[in-house]
Amino acid sequence: MKQWQIILTLLLVNNVLGFSQSQREVYNASTKAYENKDYEVFLKLTQKLDSMRPFHPTYTYNLASAYALNGKTAMALSTLRKLVLMNNTTPFETDDDFKALQGTEGFNAILALKKDQNKLVASSKQVVTLSEKDLHPEGLIYLPKTKTWLASSIRKGKIVSFDIKTGQSSDWLKEDKMLAVLAMKADAKFLWVTTSAFQETAHFVKEDEGKAEVLKVDIKTRKIIKRFSVDGNHVFGDLVVGKNGIVYVSDSGKPMVYKIQNDLISEFASFEKDGFNLQGLAFNKEQSKLFVADYLKGIAVIDMQSMSKTWLSFPEGASAKGIDGLVFYDNTLVAIQNGVKPIRIMQFRLNEQQHQFSGFKVLDNNRPEFNEPALATVVGGMLYFFANSPWNAYDKMGDLDTTKVSNPMVFSCKLD
Repeated sequence: MKQWQIILTLLLVNNVLGFSQSQREVYNASTKAYENKDYEVFLKLTQKLDSMRPFHPTYTYNLASAYALNGKTAMALSTLRKLVLMNNTTPFETDDDFKALQGTEGFNAILALKKDQNKLVASSKQVVTLSEKDLHPEGLIYLPKTKTWLASSIRKGKIVSFDIKTGQSSDWLKEDKMLAVLAMKADAKFLWVTTSAFQETAHFVKEDEGKAEVLKVDIKTRKIIKRFSVDGNHVFGDLVVGKNGIVYVSDSGKPMVYKIQNDLISEFASFEKDGFNLQGLAFNKEQSKLFVADYLKGIAVIDMQSMSKTWLSFPEGASAKGIDGLVFYDNTLVAIQNGVKPIRIMQFRLNEQQHQFSGFKVLDNNRPEFNEPALATVVGGMLYFFANSPWNAYDKMGDLDTTKVSNPMVFSCKLD
């Protein structure tokens, strides 16, 4: 366990989940046990940390270390594999904690996997570049009746329409002090939009912190008909619209899925006991199952009739971490993973019962053009998404350095 892991933990104290006192206490106790070479206690505490916060880079690393120091070779290698799949830049090769593993067939296989993760896979192609450089788009949608492409903006807190051939954009919905705009889904009459308060929005004010709204927008008039919010600190990230008109919304501020029915918002499915950071939502074709991405844990499926919840087990060679955008297509789930290194876009095949994966395909991996792609949409068998988001161009105060920003690029990929 190297000093850089401890530093990284301190840097992550203020992440979106917070860093609870209990985690801090357990972590401090684990480092003390490590320093005292009490490796049995070190293992117990790192196992506890991993259960409290899965896929944490420090906890996962230290868990692999603890297994190795306790002679649990198979578990150490399994955890290192998990670590490499979520971040193949972690320099564990020369750490003396893994000295007993170095040179073994299993350890060499992990090193080969780490190298393999750098391979370029390029299924998607650039479609168009938008004209508004500092838009910072998150989601996009195509409205077939009006043949209109829309993009949401985090930086500007608005929605723009754009020409898919030229990239020329113009304001489609813009109101004073609108929150950052994320996901958009439509039914026959309305555009449903998630918005949340981000300091990266140009007109952000401290008083809006923790605020989130779902907007019901009349497509024909482009007017906001109704706003939906919930008391407390929330981040509404994605939503889906059912055939019955019910809207389902994911919250990454509080692990909850809400529903909007009869113009009222209420809790639908709680992930407070088993979830962390909810992101993308997707219905299967029959809308009998709702798939929910959790940025730290993977994907859960909710049976809409029984309300039972199942966490999908990921196949060997794939990581459950860092899934943001999620779409369903032809009995597969397409996941945009921007919380891993390298960034990748995956297509997971579901079994007939749709309660586990039967295989996967890497659509894109290690693309130099990609910088945190987020949400996606499917039009005519093609996956569309924005490939670049300027998150790394903001300073700690939320100010955008436009010299580090490239114009938004729409990419597309034909789905099999």
